[in-house]
Amino acid sequence: MAFRASGPLFSSLKGRAVRSLSAPSTSSKPIRFFTAFAFLGGVSWLTLSTEDKYKERFLSPFVTHADSAPSDLRDDPKSKLPFRVDPDTNLQFPLELSSSLATPSPPLSLVGLGVRKVSFLRVKVYSAGFYLDEAITKELHNIPGWHTFTAQHLLTPPTTSPSDPLSAPQMSGESLMKELFEKPVVVAVRIVPNRNTDFGHLRDAFTRALQARQKLARNQGLLTDDDEQHITQSIQTLKSFFPAQTVQKGQQVVLLRPRDGGLIVEFEGKVLGKLNDPWIGKQLMLTYFADKEVVSQPLKEDVARGLEGFIKT
Repeated sequence: MAFRASGPLFSSLKGRAVRSLSAPSTSSKPIRFFTAFAFLGGVSWLTLSTEDKYKERFLSPFVTHADSAPSDLRDDPKSKLPFRVDPDTNLQFPLELSSSLATPSPPLSLVGLGVRKVSFLRVKVYSAGFYLDEAITKELHNIPGWHTFTAQHLLTPPTTSPSDPLSAPQMSGESLMKELFEKPVVVAVRIVPNRNTDFGHLRDAFTRALQARQKLARNQGLLTDDDEQHITQSIQTLKSFFPAQTVQKGQQVVLLRPRDGGLIVEFEGKVLGKLNDPWIGKQLMLTYFADKEVVSQPLKEDVARGLEGFIKT
């Protein structure tokens, strides 16, 4: 059952966490501990190292789900690196992504994750995690429209209604992510299938999403004929990146947008293709934060809360 934690309970738990982290150890190995955390969505058990970067992440606002598995945040027994688990699929997402990429990238921090469901049966197709350049996480408040950011700002579509629930002329919805992606910032979406699939399904989904956004931009008068031709060619090039093979459950497909824009597609640490088209890279990322027909509402909500956590720390 989901519930909302009270302020005193949160303060008490956080205080215990700080005391546990600060306690002297008789062992040279990092201390690990368990503590229950009650947040906006529910209760989850967390396991953390005393290393400073993990302390900081632990004490930052961290939202878990009421239906989480027993550990939303864990340590990989082989790599010893921490990861989160999608409670809907039990698929793992490392807190830092760049070390698993073939493309040299700055440290990329996990902001949020969520499941993608399709059809009226709500089939769980894959889980996705959104990663952001670690350097920009400390500068989000300096981006235009982000100085008063809260999770609700991303989750509320723009409105001109006088009954605007945000009660202020604040940028909201997808426009916030557009402003972020205007910056030379590295972002990535890590996709992990929840069942065996093939690249054709992923390719077709990306193609449909981009073509829909191309049509919307056309109707809004934002594209010239040359723009249209270039975008159409870029979509065809993107489609050619995906081989005719199976993607096994648990394997990793990464959509990486580098600092100079464009898009790099990787699969299991190998580059499938690079596309030098900033429009494609930006628009494909924006499909995960669209005001309407979003790819994954759980992902969008978790990212919104993760971004709010970065703003407040």
